[in-house]
Amino acid sequence: MRPVALEGDLAHFFPSEVLQLLQLAQAGGRLEFTRGDERVDLWYERGRPVFARTSGLSVRSGELLMHKANVGASAIARALERQRTDSKRRLGEILVEHGEATREQVKDAVHEVLRRIVYNVILWRDGRFRFLPGEVAES
Repeated sequence: MRPVALEGDLAHFFPSEVLQLLQLAQAGGRLEFTRGDERVDLWYERGRPVFARTSGLSVRSGELLMHKANVGASAIARALERQRTDSKRRLGEILVEHGEATREQVKDAVHEVLRRIVYNVILWRDGRFRFLPGEVAES
């Protein structure tokens, strides 16, 4: 595990301040927010969040693809089944490989999920954060 470069308590720093600091520093790595049992991970490249994951409630990229890109529920179910046998592959990658969605549709859905997770965590007023430089999102 890489060393922690920055950590603190959200009672003293707003999440938006932490996000802004990473942007100004052009940081790359993983920013982790925790609050009770909930955890949010944001991966940064050159000061910008590029991928997010949360243990809390959030819309998933498959749901967005069904609603915005007209990817059928059966296509999502097949891709999820394939993902169970190869857990390192992302849902969007599987959908593109099988012609169920385009790269652009998947990119837009991932960006929308990222945006929603970031907007949610900006509202947090308690919990902790830590930044681990150099960590990259799983491929």
